Amino acid sequence: MKTLVAFPSTAIFGQEAARAFDEVGGLEAYFTSFAHCRSGPLARILPVVPRGRSILTQLERRAITALPDDKIETRPLLEILYTAAASGGARTRTVDRIWDYLSKDFTRAAARRIARGGVGAVYAYEYSALEAFEAADRLGIAKILDFPSLNSRQFETLQRAQKEIYPELRTPDDAYFEALFETRQARRDAEMRAADVIITNSSLTRASHIAGGADPKKTFAVPYGAPAPLEAVTAAPDPHGPLRVIWAGTFSIRKAAHLFAEAWRGNMDPAHARADIFGAIGLPDRLWKPAPEGMTFHGSVVRPVLFDAFQASDVLMFPTLSDGFGMVVTEAFARGLPVITTDQAGASDLVRHGVNGLIIEAGNAQAIADALCWCLDNRTALAGMREAALETARGWQWSEYRSALRGAVAEGLRRCGQETDPQDWRN
Repeated sequence: MKTLVAFPSTAIFGQEAARAFDEVGGLEAYFTSFAHCRSGPLARILPVVPRGRSILTQLERRAITALPDDKIETRPLLEILYTAAASGGARTRTVDRIWDYLSKDFTRAAARRIARGGVGAVYAYEYSALEAFEAADRLGIAKILDFPSLNSRQFETLQRAQKEIYPELRTPDDAYFEALFETRQARRDAEMRAADVIITNSSLTRASHIAGGADPKKTFAVPYGAPAPLEAVTAAPDPHGPLRVIWAGTFSIRKAAHLFAEAWRGNMDPAHARADIFGAIGLPDRLWKPAPEGMTFHGSVVRPVLFDAFQASDVLMFPTLSDGFGMVVTEAFARGLPVITTDQAGASDLVRHGVNGLIIEAGNAQAIADALCWCLDNRTALAGMREAALETARGWQWSEYRSALRGAVAEGLRRCGQETDPQDWRN
């Protein structure tokens, strides 16, 4: 049975899901929007034109590295338009409308791809699955839905609560998004009801969708794998120098950046602690400017630069309000870096409190401050977590994810009465 994996993104977790089927001969194609081809004409031309290398660096974010080129099918035009609008300063509502149209156009294209034949199952992602599932129903083929995020109702509740506490987080676009929420959630709910099997990336994500109406018997949790780990743990920074805290990812409300800034301002002396912030800033200026003393903002950087920064740090700060997983956690573990995260991060499944990191309550600035103070007061114990962090990454690689994913899909299809050829799903 051949599977079509349909996902408008080229995120590594989508590539690895497709690879799970491909490595046992079960992948029909990975259908996506725009994918950069490292052997294509752009890759040859850009290095020799003005600013070409900078553009090529951005395109590398859309490269598919886990699959052979002959398994990749694309529908790039709307993704290019969306990226141009988002990076070119278009209004938030304009960018959102392009994203919404792109998602639905992509799914209709996936439905047409299914109708061409050769597909025994479709594996699609939330908000870009509905029309593909309708086509699958007409042809009697299996439907697998991947939820990479917590239930949207849960996040909406968390976000509104934070905006009640911090009115500065409100934007002129809030009413626009609130007016669309129920319609968009209804689409996600329809996808959930239509699916034969539902895959999530953590026990937290699974529980949130079951609370939202997903059938527990067909809903599985398969945590994402870690990137290739270091061969050996590196030494922690000088324990007599400032504590080195690193933030990786968008500095936004969803990641609780406003709470981190509040906790830092009230508790951290720049003589004793430094924070390096890597990622775009998504907070209103009034919530973080002037930058708290001891914080340095580096913007977005390429992965090798970030990974080097992990190795030069004492701890990763990831105080998210809501994350289905949070791949930055496993990326940090792969560099031997302990993590501070919350009970609303799916990756907390892999965190052992006091062993390879700390788990704190989400949405609580004081909990962030307490964790930072513990790190300051326990530098030796914190450094001792580096080996456990690295061992965690070694113990759950992408190869383990792929094997577990095939097993979950096969079991889910068995439960709904669709027996599968073990050669397609299992090692």
